[in-house]
Amino acid sequence: MNVKEQLLEIIKNEQQDEDHYLTTNQLAEKIDIKRNTVSHYLNQLVKENKLIKINTRPAIFIDKETAEKKAKSELKSEYVSIQSLHSEYQHQDVFASVIGNDKSLYSQIKKLKAAASYPGSLPVLINGQTGTGKSYIARKYFDYCVAEGYIPADGKFVSFNCAEYADNPELLTSTLFGYVKGAFTGADNDHPGLFDDADGGMLFLDEVHRLDPKGQEKLFSYLDTGMISPLGDAGKNKKVNVRLICATTENVESNFLATFIRRIPVQITMPPLNERTINEISALIIYFYIEHAKKINKAIKINNQVFSTLTNTSFTNNIGQLKNDVLLSVASALEKNPQADTVSIKLADLPQSILLTSANEEEVLTPSKADLIIRPKSNVADFLENQQRDSYIKKTIEKIFLLYRQEDFTNFKTKAFEAINSLCDYLIFKKDDLNIGELPLELIKNMLNRKVGYLQDNLNNDFNGNIIVAISYYFYFRQENHWQVTIEDSKLVDEIIGKMNEANYIKPVVQLIIDTIGNTLNLYTDEIDQLFLTIYLESVQREKNSDLIHCILLAHGYSTASSIADTVNKIIGEPLLDSFDMPIDIKPEDIAQKVSDYIHVRHVKDGIILMADMGSLEKIPELLKTEINFPIVIFNNVSTQLALFAADYIKKKKPIEAMIKNMNDSIHNDYRIIYPKMIKQDVIIVCCTTGVGTAIKIKDMIKESLPSKTKVVVKAYSYDSLKIEDQENAIKRKYNILTIIGTANPEYQNIPFISIDQLVNGSKLNVLKDVLKGDLNSHDLYEFNDSILRNFSIERVINSLTILDTKAVIKNIGTCIERLNKCLDKRLSNQTVMSLYVHISCMIERIIRNQSLENGPRDFQEDQNNKKGMADIRMALKPLEEIYNIKIPLTEIQYIYELVFNSGNQ
Repeated sequence: MNVKEQLLEIIKNEQQDEDHYLTTNQLAEKIDIKRNTVSHYLNQLVKENKLIKINTRPAIFIDKETAEKKAKSELKSEYVSIQSLHSEYQHQDVFASVIGNDKSLYSQIKKLKAAASYPGSLPVLINGQTGTGKSYIARKYFDYCVAEGYIPADGKFVSFNCAEYADNPELLTSTLFGYVKGAFTGADNDHPGLFDDADGGMLFLDEVHRLDPKGQEKLFSYLDTGMISPLGDAGKNKKVNVRLICATTENVESNFLATFIRRIPVQITMPPLNERTINEISALIIYFYIEHAKKINKAIKINNQVFSTLTNTSFTNNIGQLKNDVLLSVASALEKNPQADTVSIKLADLPQSILLTSANEEEVLTPSKADLIIRPKSNVADFLENQQRDSYIKKTIEKIFLLYRQEDFTNFKTKAFEAINSLCDYLIFKKDDLNIGELPLELIKNMLNRKVGYLQDNLNNDFNGNIIVAISYYFYFRQENHWQVTIEDSKLVDEIIGKMNEANYIKPVVQLIIDTIGNTLNLYTDEIDQLFLTIYLESVQREKNSDLIHCILLAHGYSTASSIADTVNKIIGEPLLDSFDMPIDIKPEDIAQKVSDYIHVRHVKDGIILMADMGSLEKIPELLKTEINFPIVIFNNVSTQLALFAADYIKKKKPIEAMIKNMNDSIHNDYRIIYPKMIKQDVIIVCCTTGVGTAIKIKDMIKESLPSKTKVVVKAYSYDSLKIEDQENAIKRKYNILTIIGTANPEYQNIPFISIDQLVNGSKLNVLKDVLKGDLNSHDLYEFNDSILRNFSIERVINSLTILDTKAVIKNIGTCIERLNKCLDKRLSNQTVMSLYVHISCMIERIIRNQSLENGPRDFQEDQNNKKGMADIRMALKPLEEIYNIKIPLTEIQYIYELVFNSGNQ
């Protein structure tokens, strides 16, 4: 179990006690690591939506899954206080517990809420096959009305099945409306009816089609006047306040008076079970088993084949039959072993009718997931992922707020762009519930195209493909998902938008879209929509200072280029390709101007690929009216295959020369490459095996050591990126590499390499000064020497290279070095000791990240001469394996052996 998992487990366990939460300091003490390390992991868990952060002093972290089960709803990732979190528990939507409320039953529930909120209420008719849940949803409707205050808390829910008296219309009428003394033989006293019982509450009439025409007329008379008259006294009307909800299994048009149906404006249909989503069917099965687990007060183990069979069976009588079959399976299993603590449901416990059906369905009895263990306190959410599209929008916005608070603005933009594009992909490609919005998607799309589409040219913007599609999907789902924006969040929105509006044309485009949505389509908009549009429209440009190779598809026609680009970008998962759709009669000079504008807006610096559909576009580079200091590649005959190759290589960050060579080898397409005339810049490269993030930290320390007036550039790379095919030639073509400093040698020809430990112990400092002689005078070199020694202290370097507790790791490595001195019966030199501190700290980090060195030192052979030394090193490092719960591989031992015995530093 790693540190993050330990922290999550501790927080979950502590949270079992009501309102018992731990601070960061208390958590650090429990697992004996530094407070700032604990804080780092806790904030990561917040980003991963596993914890909720309470921004009190000190901050408190709460397990999100546990809190959401308690709240029975989605929760935010941050709250200002415990009280604000607890307020989320107070008021919950009754319908939120209905399985399918966000999918199959979304529109039905929406209509019920509208009926409930209408002044004086609206009558409701529920239609649906037997067993589809008509009675259940009617009861939930009543509970909702009570919870929202539409019905008083003491209001009654009165249910009546009209089929009970279908053969005696007079008795049926008297039961509903009451009767007076003498109305019929045996009517010795006045008697109230069900309408009287339900006065102030709700009356549910099941099988309402069994009412004869006279009974229906009496009902619509009540709907018109709010008055009823008991049997035997037509002139004695009395006022009652009853919300009426009816249900039928029959065809509405052919079984009711037209005058009756006309008076019931809210009509909903409950879908049969086979039209519910697989997730809903699974949830229903689990829900019924949980109810039985509560009833028998035992755990229930459902065999995976049982669960698979139930989810794939077609139930003639829908949910009602499923509910009964679940009951029979529990009864069967319980009867076989009544004393067992856990009731095990196997295939043989299912009714024979299901098993016989399953025998003919090959897809039913297939390997499935593990068995389910359901306990009396289980929740459906414990077993099924519950992703609601509307909550996904809210979660994305909350994630953006969180990122803004935690990241510097450059990192925030990158991660916010990723979050917004993930949201758009989710909205566009999960198309199973496009019937939930009041305004249809096509209407929103057409209106935005008409009002905003022309801006693509007029505002000289460079949006990828058809932005209208993504924005239309967003507003389609957004129309049903608004929430109260806090004052604090509103201020954050203003700050983010203020910083994000780098391009002058973004703001007017956002405003025009907001005006179109609000004024033309009459949909509500707020600052959240402005935030979405601002980030999205910025994101589709890609990061302006991106170090990726750029690629533009140029094709004649209305959407040829953009269609290919959009398709490939979706396949790759990132907006890596841009497109220009051009009219047939466009001049090459006009296209060149578009490309020039693109280069300027995007700050292209590492190269650009132009894919054109006609040879006449080959001369575009010569027509560009901008300074070019990067290679340009022209491909003829653009195609989806060629574009896919290009996007794949761009994503892998391959140098442009390697990309072109591989693409040509695969597709054999005509191309030419144009190199700029330029003076190479002196550069020091810093690399690290643990990634570019660590390399950037070392780069900053070197830049801090260099005199401010130097023209030498320091660039950071991950070790892996330096080893990409043809990367060496690509960098050398652009830069004059003075030296490479890092944790591993990429072995670039004729380029001196200085390891971090050699920089720390000073053994290669002269090499660094030699390569800088052409850029620095003797006084600058002297100052540089002092700055390096000062900035590259062991503690500072180790702190930059690893997330481990620096003081603890130095102490632990020191213990190992002392053990090694005793094994060798001599003391290692200071230079070797300093090198070991740096090398071993990096080694621990590598092993923890599962990135340990795969190959040992070149030409290293284990033999009798080095056998004892290798054993001594392994013995000396044994404490590290126990402290950090790692296993040091042989390759790492070999490198340390070389450093100790063959480095020339003893």
